[in-house]
Amino acid sequence: MEHSSIVDLAGWRSLIIQLGLIAVGVLSILILFSFGGQLIVAPGLLPAQWLIARHSDGWVSSLFAVLGSLLAAEVLLICAVLVLGDGLVGPSVGVLFGLVAAMLFFRTSRRRE
Repeated sequence: MEHSSIVDLAGWRSLIIQLGLIAVGVLSILILFSFGGQLIVAPGLLPAQWLIARHSDGWVSSLFAVLGSLLAAEVLLICAVLVLGDGLVGPSVGVLFGLVAAMLFFRTSRRRE
C-alpha cells in the first residue's frame, strides 16, 4: 500500500488534520455498527468521507473510500427494507442498490493519478 503524504506533514496544522482524520475515521467505524444511526449521520458523514478520500492520497484515501462505500451500501439496504418491507423483496433490492451505490462511491471518490 502506498504511503500517505498527510502523515508526513509536521507542525500544528498537521496535528489538527491528523486528529480530525482520526475522529472522522473512528466515527465512521462506530456508525457502521450502530442500529439506525446511519440514517441520521449519513447525510453529513458521506460527503465528508468522499471529500477526504478524493483530496488525500495513499492509504488514507483507500480507507475513507472503503468506509464510505460500506456506509452507502448499508444506508441503502436499511432504506429499502424500511420502504419495501423485510420479506424477500426489501433485502434483495437493498443489497442490489447497496452494491451499486458502494461501487459508485468507491470509483468516484478515488483520485485518478
